[in-house]
Order: sequence, then structure tokens, then C-alpha cells
Amino acid sequence: MAMMKKSAAREGRRGASNGRNRLLLRRLSLLAVMILSLASLMRALSPPASGGVDGGELYLPVLLAELSDRGYLRHGSRAMFVGDAGSWASFLERRAVAAVSSGELRYVADESVDAVIFDGDSVDFLAVNRVLDAGGVAAGFATSESILQRLPDDYKTLFAHRSSEATIAFAVEKSGAAAVMTTTTTASSPAVGPHRRLLAFPGSNDKKDALAGLEAVLLEPPQRHHRRRIIRRLRPRFLPELTGDSLGNYRRRTFIDVALHTPSPGAVAWFMKHYPKGNHEFEIVRLDAAAAATASSGGEAAAEGIGEWLERNVRKEDYVVVKAGVEAVEEILRKRAAVRRIDELFLDCDAAARRPYWECLALYGRLRDHGVAVHQWWELTNA
Repeated sequence: MAMMKKSAAREGRRGASNGRNRLLLRRLSLLAVMILSLASLMRALSPPASGGVDGGELYLPVLLAELSDRGYLRHGSRAMFVGDAGSWASFLERRAVAAVSSGELRYVADESVDAVIFDGDSVDFLAVNRVLDAGGVAAGFATSESILQRLPDDYKTLFAHRSSEATIAFAVEKSGAAAVMTTTTTASSPAVGPHRRLLAFPGSNDKKDALAGLEAVLLEPPQRHHRRRIIRRLRPRFLPELTGDSLGNYRRRTFIDVALHTPSPGAVAWFMKHYPKGNHEFEIVRLDAAAAATASSGGEAAAEGIGEWLERNVRKEDYVVVKAGVEAVEEILRKRAAVRRIDELFLDCDAAARRPYWECLALYGRLRDHGVAVHQWWELTNA
């Protein structure tokens, strides 16, 4: 009997020992998995060994996250990484950031990019300045703050901080108010559009004077039986009259009529009759805001994606006048580069009859904030 009890005790101790061993083995296995996972995570977050950005502790994902958090890198922005992307290529592609080498940068169109990320020590800032659009952001890494001390006058520093002794991360914004790094225009060659938008006068009294020169805005929609008399009294004060700008200074002059359905010939006829064109020809473009196609053979362009159409077809050297309704203007304002393509805009508040009138007034204010000379358009304007 005693022997049986001793045997049972030994079996119990052996079972308990086996249980502890199994528990220890499971814990060791879990620890090994955690160590391997941590190593993989560190490899994923560390800078690539073959070229690319040598940011020390300032990794590229951290910089992109900071730009996004601060609102400088938005969804739909035309963003570009300049340099040897190395193993960051797939990471950049997932975030819709195009990767180009320093040599390929010469093929990028002027002022066609909203954000440029680059290595400040190895990429020529002159090349970055050429492709960066006004209002765009250039950001990157550098081992010295000298790049920030040599900025042109039309740049301002957004942030610059050091997280290691060797490297700083920085971001600068291009205002477009000056062109310090470009060739100076001589007195014998006329400048292209010296006052091409009210944004040409940032923070100056000239801009305030030009804005004040616009006709008064109607805070309430005019009653139909009084509309003709009110509209005739509020004759538009056109941008060339406010700035004294010569339309001959522009590469191309375009009037774009955006309508919810088929554009009416009345808007074009009114523009051709009343706008101070001088002796200069205007190209007429009709956009159908309700169309699904992007172009038609009859010389009309469709406008599903009006903002994209403006970015793709209009250049900074063009003088652009637009007549559009509320929905089209809302889409244009969502595209930062698109609204910068417009000099003057007639906002069709009649097209927003099923929406609160204050929404049309709010768009009017936003357009003025962007430096667009904006007028209210009513159907009887072309009477």
C-alpha cells in the first residue's frame, strides 16, 4: 500500500514537472515570436541601406506623416519624391507619391507639383523650385540648416527640427509672390501677366484696392420683377479694368462656360459683347458639368472632373475667365491647383436655386480669399 502511494506521488510530481515544462516552452516560444516580430518591425521602419534618404532617426514615413498631420500633404495632391528611392519605392507608390531621380526631374513640367520630398544635401533646390507650384511645399532632410538660410524671398519655413545630431527634417512653402531664383525680366521685354491674379498682391494695399474695386455682392437674391434694374446698376467691374493689365501679355486667353447640362449660347454671347477684350481673341470652351465623358468631337469638353480638366489643360501663362455654378465651383475649390488657374469667375447663383443662398455667398467669399476676381451671375445678366 505504501509503495502504491509513493508511486502515485512520483507520478504526480512528474506530471506537475511536465506541465511546468510545457508552460515554460510556450512562454519561450511566445518570446521568440515577439523578438522576431520586433526585429521585422525595426527593419521595416529603418531607412534603406542602399541609397535613398539618410535620415538617421528621421525616417521617411515620419516626415510624410507630419506633412499630412499638418495639412501640407493632402489626398489628391501631386506629390513627388526626388532622389534614389531605393527600397522606399513601394512605400511611396502606396501613398501616391511619384519617385523620380534627379536626372528625370528635368522632364517634369514647370510648376506642376504640389509637394516635393527630397534630400536637401544632394538635390539642387533650383530644380525643386522650378517644378513646385505656388502654394506648394518642399520638404526633406539635410545635415545643415544652411539650405533654410538660402531660401528665395518667396519661400517661408513651415518647420525645421532636429531629432539626431546629424540630420534635420524641414518643410518650406512657396508663396509665388516673387521669382528670385529665375532670370530677371528686363525693361525691354514685357512681363507675362504682372497682375495676372489678385494673389499677385499678397498682403499689399494693391490687393485690397483691387478687391474693393469689385462691385457689391447681393446679400439676398433679387426678386425677379426687380432683377433687371438691380443687375444693370451692379455692372461687373472686370479684372483688366481693376489692374490695368494688358491681355496681350498672356500666351492664350480663354473663356470657359460651365453649365449643369448643355451650355447656353447666351453666356458666350454676353461675354463677347461686354468683356473688355481689346483687340485680343478669346478661345471659347464649353464644359458640360453633367457629362460623363471627358471630351467630344464638337469642340466641347466635358466637365466631370472640372478641376482635373483645368489642371491638365490650362497653364499659368494663360488668362482664364470662367462662368460656373455652385457645384462646379465647389469641385474646383477642392483642387488647389485648379483654382489657381482662374483669373476671373462669374458665379451662377441661379443654378443653386434648390440650395440655401448663403452657400453661394460662402463660395463667393472663398473665391475672393483665393485671389479670384469673382462676380455674381444671374440669368438676366446677358439680357
